[in-house]
Amino acid sequence: MNRAELDAIELMLRDLHTRHDEIRHRAAFRGCTRELLALQQELVRYLMSKREGLSNR
Repeated sequence: MNRAELDAIELMLRDLHTRHDEIRHRAAFRGCTRELLALQQELVRYLMSKREGLSNR
């Protein structure tokens, strides 16, 4: 299961680094672009930490 978790983390990190114009447009319309980007950065840090923990097992 370790390999599957690492693969899932890699896919999610790739998705988080993909520009999603529709979501960014919605965030701009709702006035929460800054919060969206902060959350994205927080998720990336969390996933990278989790990936590191799984890799060191």
